[in-house]
Amino acid sequence: MKNLFLLILFFGLFFGAQFVFFENRYAEQKNIDFENISSSIVTIETLNNRGKTFGSGVIISSDGYIITAFHNLSGNLSSVKISGKSYLANLIGFDEYADLAVLKINEENLNHIKFSDNDNLKIGQTVYAIGNPFNLGISISRGILSATGRNFGNPYLDIIQTDAAINKGNSGGALINNKGEFIGLSTLIASTSGGSDGIGFALPSDKVLSITNQIIKYGKVSRAWIGEFRFRRGMYTSPKTKLRIPALYTVALNNNSSFENGLRDGDVIIAIKNTEARWNTLLASVNSISPGENLELKIIRAGEEMNLNLVTKERPNRPQAL
Repeated sequence: MKNLFLLILFFGLFFGAQFVFFENRYAEQKNIDFENISSSIVTIETLNNRGKTFGSGVIISSDGYIITAFHNLSGNLSSVKISGKSYLANLIGFDEYADLAVLKINEENLNHIKFSDNDNLKIGQTVYAIGNPFNLGISISRGILSATGRNFGNPYLDIIQTDAAINKGNSGGALINNKGEFIGLSTLIASTSGGSDGIGFALPSDKVLSITNQIIKYGKVSRAWIGEFRFRRGMYTSPKTKLRIPALYTVALNNNSSFENGLRDGDVIIAIKNTEARWNTLLASVNSISPGENLELKIIRAGEEMNLNLVTKERPNRPQAL
């Protein structure tokens, strides 16, 4: 009798918890006006010599500014489709390192997305991906925020990971939170099949906003600069661990004493923000931070290992090594 009572108690608690969970989930979804948010997501079509390619875009202002993934724009002519109506899109500017482009159409009173404060992101929170998968039309998938700060050879983009279904065509679409606010721009997937394997990635909204504002204001992104150097790829053997790791050997081209805590001739870079010191990583990192921001390096100088927080400057207009 006692065992029967415990069994009934267990099932009661289990189903009670499930009821509360689904009730909360239903209440959470009821607060999101998906139809309204979907009207701020557009279809991007680009014409190239192989035909048409398609993707997604997000309306960010009522007067026609739209953001999308730069890799969607593989041709010379891009059009935006909103509720079945097509518009010729003007390319305002792009950032190939962040895979972000800004378009403009001649239209007013458009419904635009609301941005979120990325400081509130929490692993495990519910998120929704909205886009144009396989060119079927605007649709929504649900998942969780799986991770933040993902690194694809660029530790300064702080990419968001989600298991919400993101497929071909979702690129340039929106990742939103349970308040219907924009938290990221869908850019790529990790997939062995070409479809969604539950690992999708998005550029976080704070990066999107910063880059977009620069493009709209100046037509381009202001690039950081660390001085005039050449970098020789090589390997470095740690005296402590005896492991050989990728390294970049610096050769100063001019006097860089004007850079506070700057690199010097002969420095060996062994890590870039806790990431392997590879040329592509350094290039992407420098091009993904704004002038005045810090570039975090671990270097070997005169045989001693040290951390270097290099304060970048604005890149001069004349051609530079980096």
